[in-house]
Amino acid sequence: MPDIVDMLQALPPAVTPGPAGPDLAAADVARGHRALRQRRRRRFAGAAGTVAVGAAAVVVVAMVAPWSAPRSAAPSAVGTASGTHPATTRASASPTGSTNAPPRLMTLAANVAAEPRPAGDATLVERETGYPGKKTINVWDLYTDDGRYFFSQTKAGLPAQVQEDNNQGAGLFAQEIAAATYAVTGNLDTAALKMAWAGNTTPVPAWLSAQVKNMSAGGLQIDNYVWEGCEDALVAGSGNPQVRAGVLRLVSALPGITVTRGTVDGQPTLTLTAGAAELGNIMGKPDKANPKGQPGAPYQEAITINADTGIPLGFVGGPAGKVSVTVTYVVTRVKLADIAAGKF
Repeated sequence: MPDIVDMLQALPPAVTPGPAGPDLAAADVARGHRALRQRRRRRFAGAAGTVAVGAAAVVVVAMVAPWSAPRSAAPSAVGTASGTHPATTRASASPTGSTNAPPRLMTLAANVAAEPRPAGDATLVERETGYPGKKTINVWDLYTDDGRYFFSQTKAGLPAQVQEDNNQGAGLFAQEIAAATYAVTGNLDTAALKMAWAGNTTPVPAWLSAQVKNMSAGGLQIDNYVWEGCEDALVAGSGNPQVRAGVLRLVSALPGITVTRGTVDGQPTLTLTAGAAELGNIMGKPDKANPKGQPGAPYQEAITINADTGIPLGFVGGPAGKVSVTVTYVVTRVKLADIAAGKF
């Protein structure tokens, strides 16, 4: 039987009822990155761009940069072309200013694309997720260069996942990484469609293909799909500068992206924030006069990256002005054989 998520994604835009709370999102974190990603996709309700989040959806969006993450990581934890990069995630008290998104991101993309690929054949991501008033959840994601994805709720449990070849990616992240890599030198319209339809085995539907030329209008399904796919690829391909560069080029083509400069424990950062153009507005509760609900606050999602390397440091989400979830990433370039042997 086809995956119900894939079936819904193949439909034209529609409205679904009501947001779910952090407890359900926490269950998704415990099942791995793919489950969390599938539940983030929005379906837009008409040209106004108002969205409703399905009952199984995750409330993730909102950010006024810079953000404050729940902890710091060791400076040597993040692998880059030169070996290490500071990965601490406590932000400074105030941003240093905003920049125009497309030129800034395109310049950074060109610089990142010129970096040599670091050693290793896999990228390990320690992912800590926090919700207001809840205990943080710490899990481990391992993305191999050949497209496999391994997940463990504990560091100690990861070697067994690799030894058993318990690949949980189903090809999704490999396709998103491929789309990002193509975007480095390829046609951005084509790259956007590749990213938007990653994870599907059916041809890109006509209604989605028709939207690519109108991406700049915002409030379209393709804007949402490209943004969410880029978030995935940026994390899954965080150990590959070509993937990071392609993501930056794709994000620069989205209409509602703002870029805010800041610092995290002394390192320069950029916070990329998607708003209503990519995510719509929260749908209020329906009543007799408005059976579909009134549009509420804009949805926002933001990911903070190192301003020099593009390596992701953290994510914040929630309705505009309200943080519903924070995610901290610690990225390490590794050898798969070392993980299997427990040498990490």
